[in-house]
Amino acid sequence: MAAHTFPCGPGDGRPAGTASAGKAVYLFFYAASASLLPVLTLYYESVGLAGGQVGILAALWPAGSVVGAATWAAIADSTGRHRRVLVATILSSIAAAQLFRLGAGFWSLLPVALGLAFASSPIMPLVDNSVLESLGEDRPRYGRVRLWGAVGWGLSAPLVGLAIDRVDLGIVFPVYGVLMALTLAATIRLPVTTMGSGVDVRAGLRLMASDRRWLLFLTIVLTNGAGGAFTHHYLFIYMNAIGSSGLLRGLALAASTVSELVVFALAHRFLRRYGSRRLLIAALAVTSVRLFLNSVITVPELVLLPQLLHGITFSLFLVAGVTYAQEIAPEGMGATAQSIFTSTNMGIGGIVGALLGGYLYELFGIQQMFLAAALMTGAATLIFLPVFRNRR
Repeated sequence: MAAHTFPCGPGDGRPAGTASAGKAVYLFFYAASASLLPVLTLYYESVGLAGGQVGILAALWPAGSVVGAATWAAIADSTGRHRRVLVATILSSIAAAQLFRLGAGFWSLLPVALGLAFASSPIMPLVDNSVLESLGEDRPRYGRVRLWGAVGWGLSAPLVGLAIDRVDLGIVFPVYGVLMALTLAATIRLPVTTMGSGVDVRAGLRLMASDRRWLLFLTIVLTNGAGGAFTHHYLFIYMNAIGSSGLLRGLALAASTVSELVVFALAHRFLRRYGSRRLLIAALAVTSVRLFLNSVITVPELVLLPQLLHGITFSLFLVAGVTYAQEIAPEGMGATAQSIFTSTNMGIGGIVGALLGGYLYELFGIQQMFLAAALMTGAATLIFLPVFRNRR
């Protein structure tokens, strides 16, 4: 059966209502994420875990996300109960986060960390799918809705930091719970896509596996995700190596956030003019440039320049990716398509970038690691540019 989406005619007000509800969901969800995810490693360290144990728990996030996003999205598409799955995953995320305070060691925290990743990973694919479907032909406006996630992250991170200074690290868990409860409340007004009796997910996956567009698309997504992970995990190590101050590290994050907001606001114009496929290749090319700049810059203040490219390498790629995944998804498989995109980009790509980056860093040094990553993403751009650009 076809997905039940909502009319987007000029007089029904649905796009505006969808945009308003979507903005609230993105705002509160990413505010919740910023309150917890960046400080989890600090919490692990504060309860006495060794460095290797901290690393294992940190790696569980992308690994659990890959499995969780795919599993929950398949359940939603096959049963047609997208809203129920969304509510269940939000409530499960709140519960999992509160269990961290009960963990006293590595083995007790391991299932909690894995459970949080498994529960929370499908939330954004489900929301992205519903926002895109409900916007209909106004789909290029997705970026202007999604930018509120960056606003939520940017507002939450410093405020939670102040709260930690005044109380302790444990404050992040109830804060996360409150913000996720607000996320749940915001989904009430979100027109979540539903199916009458669901679809045959296995048949849809077979169809996707035989579609060469998906193979090309996911290869590009994996490459860009790995490239982004190099910067995400090793930027501060690189900045320390060239003598950057703590203030400059903060400015680097601020520069990337500003560029993210700007590109999200303008992404609809780029989508309408160039299309999602061309933007994917363009963002991958800029990822290569950003990595190369990190391999040659030795003046600390100049590190802000490649950080300004974050809006293209992350925001533009994200908007183009969710749009293209929706365009080529089999009918009724929108949530599954978004989960595959997210899992490949943030999950598998994140794991590959983190592990390969650590290996190259140990062998050659931090800037040579960035050079190798730049060559990898640059070669992928040259290989896939003529193939992906011309495919219909």
